[in-house]
Amino acid sequence: MDKKKISQELENFQETSVLNEYVNYSITIILLRPENSGNVGSIARIMKNFDFSNLVIINPIEKEKNIFSYETQGYAMHGKDILLNAKILNPLPQTSHVEFVEKSLKSFDLVIGTTAKGKKYNNINRISIFPRELDLPISHKKKYNVAILFGKESRGLTNKELDYCDILLRIPTGNEYPTLNLSHACGIILYELFKKIHTIKHGRGQSPVLLADKKERILLYKIIKKLIKKLKIRNYKKGNVLKAFKNVLERAFITKKELSLILGLFSKTYNLIKDLDLFDES
Repeated sequence: MDKKKISQELENFQETSVLNEYVNYSITIILLRPENSGNVGSIARIMKNFDFSNLVIINPIEKEKNIFSYETQGYAMHGKDILLNAKILNPLPQTSHVEFVEKSLKSFDLVIGTTAKGKKYNNINRISIFPRELDLPISHKKKYNVAILFGKESRGLTNKELDYCDILLRIPTGNEYPTLNLSHACGIILYELFKKIHTIKHGRGQSPVLLADKKERILLYKIIKKLIKKLKIRNYKKGNVLKAFKNVLERAFITKKELSLILGLFSKTYNLIKDLDLFDES
């Protein structure tokens, strides 16, 4: 196997990339009246994890100085830039909160709300779907603006706030205590959303896993075939034995490193049998 080629592939490897049909998406996370600055910081960190960068905070109950404090930046960790660039929007004294929310959401093409309630489906405002069931529309607009709306920690989105949502999401939980911490709920939804709009390859951060290609797998099958012949496997079993190896290895999505190790083992085994004249046909 070409080690130089593998090294170049590792250098160029990208674990995730946005699917073509969603490159025009601009997704904004909106927190309505958050009460705890720690949650705001944690959400900024989660956003960084999943490549979301637009954070808007509307009419916060928490003091603005606390939202941008060093303590909150500690919660944000490497998402500190998202926190410090977050927009805080406050209504004018003569404007009600609900009116201000409605006005703030007018620029969005799709508004996705969140709720912990709705299991019994007795409130039509809270009829929801699970995040995995979300079917994102494909738009040909140059920029398609999407808002993900989260309510305050103590009670979530009100019925009035829900009126401005196009779709409502609910995370499935246990029956006894369905309400998640705000930042945890945000993390789960952003993870599900991330999977929907990205193509995800096998990989592990700085040490990506490169899958063996067909040409490399064929090299392994050839040496296995030679070994089967050398071991004098009965004719009616030869094809099935090779097929069994193929089935197992193809299902496993074998990596280049794994293939290299296995290929080395089978090659040495074959050469050893050959050199010692084991199973010699003479």
